[in-house]
Amino acid sequence: MAVGAWSDAIPVTGTIDGKTGSGTMRVYLPAGCSSERRCPLVLALHGWGDSAEGWMAKGDLAAFADQYGLVIAVPSMGKTIYETRFYPESRGKWTTAPGARWVGEVILPYLRAHFPVWPDRAHTAVFGYSTGGRGAVLLAEAYPQFAFAGSVSGTYDLLTLQPAEGEYQIHEAVYGSRAAFQPRWELDNVVAPDRLAKLGDTRLFISHGAKDAVVKPDQLESLRRALKATAVQAELVTVPGAGHDWKFWTSQWPRLFELAAQSLGALPALEPARRLPPCPAPGAIDAQGVCRPVPCGGIPGGCGEKPPRPQPGEGGSR
Repeated sequence: MAVGAWSDAIPVTGTIDGKTGSGTMRVYLPAGCSSERRCPLVLALHGWGDSAEGWMAKGDLAAFADQYGLVIAVPSMGKTIYETRFYPESRGKWTTAPGARWVGEVILPYLRAHFPVWPDRAHTAVFGYSTGGRGAVLLAEAYPQFAFAGSVSGTYDLLTLQPAEGEYQIHEAVYGSRAAFQPRWELDNVVAPDRLAKLGDTRLFISHGAKDAVVKPDQLESLRRALKATAVQAELVTVPGAGHDWKFWTSQWPRLFELAAQSLGALPALEPARRLPPCPAPGAIDAQGVCRPVPCGGIPGGCGEKPPRPQPGEGGSR
């Protein structure tokens, strides 16, 4: 796969609970990431009814991948609400596997097996917008694999949705009527105390537009109240005048990626140092997967070569 460009649609097949499903995703690999030098991984989850291609066309993520040296993966999830289960009443099945489980049990292991990313929690993040924002926090609660989770315009408290709202209706298509099946809604309710407790030291960035008419701003306030009873480190922001649209979402990426990079120990790019030559010998790759050729004359940067950029844990911030 070429660096500095989005991949073509990558087909992924997985089996969950004996049922096999399939989907696609797009991956951006910044310069400097290779089998000799792993990079942090960021999963980006789109909103209801969108796709990886839709996000690529409307919101520039590649610039942030290059700036911080991050691998970004965007799975195409259709009309998922990032549910953890399907039910007999479920009408909105994007594929045979529930959305949250597909990302946590198929997409994430696939990326760690096939791309030069760090295979640990400390260097893995997830974020999304709208339904994908809810999915990001839900995923971080369900799988202890994320050091950072970010959400813009997400739905967090399913029990406050009104039946006339579109948000209620897309969730009812999966869980069934809340009046008849409230335990199902509670199971995937982000603000539930037992779910929030599972975040541990996952760092959060949550923002919402004060003029959002699709997902009401009271969703952020419900999450704010619920988080007061926890030790979760979170930055929650309500933006005056902002709605539920790409103008708002893209305005949030700089702060979101800044916090994600801090959480993952990613350093701002130093362009000359990021374009590294192949490791000259297998023996020069250490246990962490970092190329460490013996510098010319024993001096880093000798013979005009640039020393490798520090990896997290080697003097960079964590």
